[in-house]
Amino acid sequence: MSLEHTRRTYEEFGREDPLYAVLTTPEFRHGANEARFFETGREEIARVLARVDVLAPGLARASALDFGCGVGRLTQALADHFGEAVGVDIASSMVERARACNRHGDRVRYVVNTVDDLRVFPSDSFDFVYSNISLQHSPPDAGKRYIAEFLRLLRPGGVAAFQVPNGPPIPATGLGAWWYRLRRQHVRRLWKRLRGKVAYEMHHIPRGEVEAILAAGGATLLAADPVGHRPGRNFMYFAQRPAAGS
Repeated sequence: MSLEHTRRTYEEFGREDPLYAVLTTPEFRHGANEARFFETGREEIARVLARVDVLAPGLARASALDFGCGVGRLTQALADHFGEAVGVDIASSMVERARACNRHGDRVRYVVNTVDDLRVFPSDSFDFVYSNISLQHSPPDAGKRYIAEFLRLLRPGGVAAFQVPNGPPIPATGLGAWWYRLRRQHVRRLWKRLRGKVAYEMHHIPRGEVEAILAAGGATLLAADPVGHRPGRNFMYFAQRPAAGS
């Protein structure tokens, strides 16, 4: 499955209706209620950091990365809590809007990244990496590489918090792989478009595979918090890189 497909989709969303593409509720259509849109980001980051304070007390707050930043809804909120906040997104149209909405000057910057790694950033760059409602829109193989990259980017003692849906193992080849790709990249998008909804693709990564990536990267899984109303179908993972000398 091609990451280029994801890039083209979100370039279009960024040009046509970026706020609604991020939060698909009618109140944000066509740029309406921008102030409330960014307020939801501040509320979300406050909740997440309160959870981090319980799981990893004393987390350093020099720098944070917002993966899949869109127009900067969460990046701007992270800048309220960290000395520097960086947003990265696959779509230049989204990043262009994010830069126009920046209210934190040089303490916030935005980066376009169109490949399935994060080598644009050096290792040990961030105390906190956050991603919500983003990994699920990239093909699973790319999503798994991004999770491994989150760990590389963390400083010792740093924490990554990221959401991704759970599901059964995905066939790598054969008819099963073809059927998964057809449903997730094409049929689902067409069905949403016919219903007048945002036509994005949706993917999952089995929880066991997420945990294996974290273990291979030497991270400690602090928690896997259920998300949504369907038990076992979606998680927010909190993982910590060991502190120096531990």
